Parts: sequence; structure tokens; C-alpha cells
Amino acid sequence: MSPREGKAAPKNGKIDFQNFVSRIENMILTGAFKPRERLIEASLSEMFGVSRYSVRDAFKVLETKGLVSVTPFRGVVVSELSKKEVEEIFVIRAALEQLALRLSMENVTREDIKLLKRMVKKIEDASHQDDFAAMISADTEFHDHLFQLSQNTILRRMINDLRNRCHIIRYSAWSSPDIVREVMKEHTQIVEAMESRDLEKLMQLLEKHLMHAKQSYLLRLKAETALLA
Repeated sequence: MSPREGKAAPKNGKIDFQNFVSRIENMILTGAFKPRERLIEASLSEMFGVSRYSVRDAFKVLETKGLVSVTPFRGVVVSELSKKEVEEIFVIRAALEQLALRLSMENVTREDIKLLKRMVKKIEDASHQDDFAAMISADTEFHDHLFQLSQNTILRRMINDLRNRCHIIRYSAWSSPDIVREVMKEHTQIVEAMESRDLEKLMQLLEKHLMHAKQSYLLRLKAETALLA
């Protein structure tokens, strides 16, 4: 079953608005809808069994989250990010995520470490099976738990908002086998640093971890810009 088929509403069922928005959002974040892909109002209405008014309202919600944008003559498309936006977002992400991991290290338990190791294994299994959507989902789950350990709800909300705005960057990075191998290795190293309470190493690993996606995306953006010049 394709990601799109798996997210569609049952033939004889109805889907409430919030659930509808969440499903479209998830399809964007997991790559079922690709960056710069046009989202067709009529197609989504039929796919999910909702009215076109609901689709339009969903677009408004997704636009406030930075996941879609309205482009003249193209309608609603899955968002792309400029070089300036990427640089600005990653400065803030690095600061917030390092703060979150400092707090998390103070609270992490042996059971948390065991759970994190299982989560890393889940990401690796999805990678070996070439299941991109499962890989993204497992990676999100891993990082969510890391930040949840900070026990700071507002901080986590800020991180999640910025991470969602960067969905296209993660999609670009995880399309590279070389980067995926590095990311897998770093997941294990991050858990080891948490377990050994090595804060300096943990901060270095997080910054390196973020840079993979950023650099990969900027290189691709530069290449695409050159082709259009």
C-alpha cells in the first residue's frame, strides 16, 4: 500500500477536520507529498471524502505552519526554503536543541537509555528495508523522546515547529545513502554520550547531526539555482 493510499479516508467513513489536517501534514512530513509538489483541491477532497471548503481551510492551517505556500499561477504547493531561511532556522534550532539535550541529560534514566537504543534499532531496520516513510517516522520518534526528557513543554513545542518547517531539508538529506549511514552512526553515538553523561561530546554530535541535512539541502539548492540561471 502506498503512503497516499494508506492515509486516505475509508470509503464509507467520515473524517473530522483536525484529523484531516493532521493526515495531510503527516504526508508532507514523511515525503508522500514532495517539496514543490502542487496540492490539488479536488483531488484531496475526493481522496479523503471531505468538502472543498475543508480542503481550503486545511491549506490555511498548513500555510501558517510553513508546510505549504500559495504560488501565483501554481496554486498551493508543498513549501520550499530559501538559503536565507535555512541559515536562520538552523541557528535557532542548534541553540534550542542543545539546550533541550542539556536538560535531558540531567533527567535521563537507564530505562530511557534502553528505550533510545531500541529506537535507534528501529530506524536502522527501516533503513535496511528501504522504507523511507518508516525511517522518517522512527527518526522523529527518537528525537521526540530525546527532547521529551528535557521536561520542558514549551521548548519542545518550539523545536517541533522549527523541525516541521525543515521537513524538506530532512527529505533531501535522507535521500543520500552516504548521509543516512552517517546519521545512523551518530544516533548510536548520541545515546552513548547521554549514557556516559559526556555533555561536550553530546553538543558536538548534535551540531554535526544538524549540519548533514543543512549542507545537503544547500548544495542541492545551489545546483538547482545554477541550472535555472
